[in-house]
Amino acid sequence: MTGQEKLKEWLLSLRDFSRHHEDWVILVEGKRDKVALERFGIENVEQMKSKPYHTVADELSKRYRGAVMLMDFDEKGEQIERKLSRILSMYGMSVDRSFRERLRETGVKFVEDILEKVKRRKP
Repeated sequence: MTGQEKLKEWLLSLRDFSRHHEDWVILVEGKRDKVALERFGIENVEQMKSKPYHTVADELSKRYRGAVMLMDFDEKGEQIERKLSRILSMYGMSVDRSFRERLRETGVKFVEDILEKVKRRKP
């Protein structure tokens, strides 16, 4: 299976998850990440908006039971994922990293690039 095929399968899986788990949030770093996912019909996507981690956790824990972490695979994204996962857990939220790890396997480094990677044709 090609990276593009894996990515399409991953998107369908995440879309199904978001539609069947309204009490879970898909958490991304920024606005372009959110837009990229929403274009594929993925619901409950929230962006960090450069807010302090405890503010994000407090707000999300009042509305959601769990969070799917979809931070980028650069150093900043890795740091955000580690710190925020720990803080969300402190606020009683479940944290899912499986979608992020499956996304890593597709070769995508930045969430905002998903749209471009799916549209790209095979050589």
